[in-house]
Amino acid sequence: MEHRLLADVVSKLGKFPILSPKLTDAALSLITNPFTSDETLTSLLETLVAHLQNPDINHAILFSLLSALSNHHPRLRRRISAAAHAFVLLPTTATPTLPHALSLIEPAEPTPFDPFSDESMFLSLCFWQCVKTRRWTLRNVSKFHVRPSVFLTVLLGLTKDPYPYIREAALDGLVMLSNGGIVVDDRSLIECCYFRSVELLFDAENSVRCSAVRAVSAWGQLLVALSPDKTKADWSDALFVQLCLMVRDREMEIRVAAFSALGNIRTVSEDILMLTLAKKALSGTNEKTFPGQYTAKLFKLPATAAVFIFVNGLEDEFYQVRKSACHAVKKMTVLSAKFAGEVVYILMQILNEDSVVVRLQALQTLHHMAMHDHLKVEESHLDMFFGALVDGNALIRSAARKTIQLTKFQKLAMFRSCIDVLIKNLELCPQDEADVFYALYKIGRSHGKFVTKIIHEVSQELEPSPYGKLGFTKVRTIALLVLAISAPVSLERQISTIRPEIYSYAVTLLGRLTRGLGGLTDQNALLDYLSHCSRFTVGSTSESFGEVLDFHLKDSYFQLQKRSETTCVEIVFQKIVDLWPLIQLGCMNEVIRTLRSWKEELQFFSLDSRPPAGVLVFALKYLHVIKLLGKAWACYFSKRNLHFNGIGILEALLCKTERRLKEMLHRFTGLSRGVEMHILELMLVTYTLRLPYGGGTIFFEDYTSKVNSVFCRVENLGKEESTQPFPFLIDLQNISHEIGNSRDGFIHKPELLQKSLNLFSLKQIVVSEKLDYLDAEIDVFDNDFQNPLPFISGLPVGIPFDITLHNISLGTRLWLAITDGEKSTQFVFLDLHEFGGCNEIRKSAFVAPFFRTPKVKHFVLKVSVVMECLSEGQHSKHLNGPKQNFIYLSNGKEIHLSTAEK
Repeated sequence: MEHRLLADVVSKLGKFPILSPKLTDAALSLITNPFTSDETLTSLLETLVAHLQNPDINHAILFSLLSALSNHHPRLRRRISAAAHAFVLLPTTATPTLPHALSLIEPAEPTPFDPFSDESMFLSLCFWQCVKTRRWTLRNVSKFHVRPSVFLTVLLGLTKDPYPYIREAALDGLVMLSNGGIVVDDRSLIECCYFRSVELLFDAENSVRCSAVRAVSAWGQLLVALSPDKTKADWSDALFVQLCLMVRDREMEIRVAAFSALGNIRTVSEDILMLTLAKKALSGTNEKTFPGQYTAKLFKLPATAAVFIFVNGLEDEFYQVRKSACHAVKKMTVLSAKFAGEVVYILMQILNEDSVVVRLQALQTLHHMAMHDHLKVEESHLDMFFGALVDGNALIRSAARKTIQLTKFQKLAMFRSCIDVLIKNLELCPQDEADVFYALYKIGRSHGKFVTKIIHEVSQELEPSPYGKLGFTKVRTIALLVLAISAPVSLERQISTIRPEIYSYAVTLLGRLTRGLGGLTDQNALLDYLSHCSRFTVGSTSESFGEVLDFHLKDSYFQLQKRSETTCVEIVFQKIVDLWPLIQLGCMNEVIRTLRSWKEELQFFSLDSRPPAGVLVFALKYLHVIKLLGKAWACYFSKRNLHFNGIGILEALLCKTERRLKEMLHRFTGLSRGVEMHILELMLVTYTLRLPYGGGTIFFEDYTSKVNSVFCRVENLGKEESTQPFPFLIDLQNISHEIGNSRDGFIHKPELLQKSLNLFSLKQIVVSEKLDYLDAEIDVFDNDFQNPLPFISGLPVGIPFDITLHNISLGTRLWLAITDGEKSTQFVFLDLHEFGGCNEIRKSAFVAPFFRTPKVKHFVLKVSVVMECLSEGQHSKHLNGPKQNFIYLSNGKEIHLSTAEK
């Protein structure tokens, strides 16, 4: 088949230089088919290269085929690069075809003549009449090796090009050069680039103005850095005010870019900064001007351009602008305590905002101010500030608690209100208990005098019942006990006293208190601490027990306010062990609420890390597995549910659990042997729960195969680590021969399985910070149901993808899984040598063929990246696809196709 197709392509290529779509599709199918022989590919390459010198052929299509051949078959890349290089040197080569050829030349290849160093070629491309040629050159300006003066001269000239795409690309090129593309130490040249970028802030095209904002920011900071010390502050103010103009632009994207640029400015005068919050110019700034441009024709920049810009930004109609403005305010509050004091009220108003993203950013800004001791909370702020503590969103509540821990209250009434709201938070959201306890303890440490007064007033609430029972069932009572135990280690000197027996009462809540103070202390240290305090009054304790703080705290006060996601993951893994008894008791509502609150806490860190750290992704997936396994456990031991519809529910839960566990085993690198063994143990629990209700010989054989495979891996891990498997694993292995004696394949001794299951419990695991998460992203540019890709029914169609791989090594076997509406799947192998980059991030533009195009006018494909699980040793049933079982590395991407118009 391939030889006939090759012969057809070769024969028609010479007869029809226009290169029809059918001919192109036929050549592309040979290139992208992973089973095409090397001889056919070499022959096709020689044919394509031979036609490069044909002046009548469509070189753009010819080079696109050579590009596909280079991407899919790296072993041919050097030959293609040499052919492209020779084509560039031909005297008959037309300038519009040069970009196609240059894109195929390997820059690292040693050649007698480097076309990327040819200044005349660079200039001819930059000033060619074809807009696409000029734009390609500007987009790839980093590949060229010409003199910096030539670079800057050309880019500055093209900022006056009549086409907006060229002006935009020229500005982006200037930004690239300012960020280290070349070294420029000529201040006059930097000033020239800066003011040319300023001119384009008034361009008619939105995209040009947006690029101009970035260019003004980049070159303006260079200009400030090279200015003399006497004028450095003035130039910094000039840059700040110039960017302030753009936050009033009519386009939302430009306002966002302007606020982002303002946040990058390192210094600005306090009087200019205060203007951003004022409705009119302040005295002394009315007549002040800076070098810059105020309008298209006015080249003096008044300081009044900064008036009210932050207020306008924080009240903008688009949440993206409000978020960007809030982030810029966060950076500015460090520069001026006066500015921080004035902006607090506006930030408090934002806490009533509809957008969760903006509310979070406002709380992060307030937290940032508190860390730098610039947050001064007034009584008028309390309703808005405390409202966040009882917000319906767990992320908002968490961020508010983190902020309030650093807040200093000047009055007892304000502190009392804070405690009342935290208790209300605890009453409304019991799943927040541990974090509320932590906040109460930290606030109490910084308000020792207020704590002793409150505890003295409510001491009767903390007393046992008349019958001597310590029945601390009220949430308020428990919260007040947590507050009380913070007094002896207060950062203030104590005057009044707290009765020692209160610390004795707290011992009855030792487990809950320990969970709440996770990361600060362990249970033994907390018990010693409470025992010590129960023998002294606070007054004497604060004098003779000054070392208590170092005695039971593991980290400093400041460090704990900036706990990393790794530390929080460790705390979750410590606490999760305590959930298993609740799962065994069937208290799944409490378990699910707790897991959900932990998930929301961990997701808070993912907002600032894109992509999230591997340890964070692992923890989130682990929490999901525990939720699924807990539900399955409850369903398994509920005979009533199983008699009705529970078997179907159980099957679905266990299938999901098995799939998630396989992902955890294969999508993370750097797992310790202990963690890997625990995941294998969870997998065996999943198989065991499923076995009695799976039914039939076929399932029993499948169960036996899977269990034996897992036991083989457990045995190998035990040899490597010289450690004994867990009790559940040992017992299950011992009874395997008994449950396998049944001739009909059914389980007749389920009590043996239940006995083994009772030996299982969750383990505390430790995950390395160096954990990497294997991930893939797949995209098709400008494709949806309104912009489908064309195809011809019955013929193969090439689908262009942009694929990004994260933490994928060269030894990994990846495939594209292409599924049509009939749920049949076609696989296309991905050669990782075709991807540029390193293990952390690999990228490639990839054209995949789909052979079975149906006889319909339009259809939809679903495409995913899958990875073979080489360590499992279980063969896949798919023909012409992965040889081993596989897992998905990406979400399914829908591809819309429609018949080509005649």
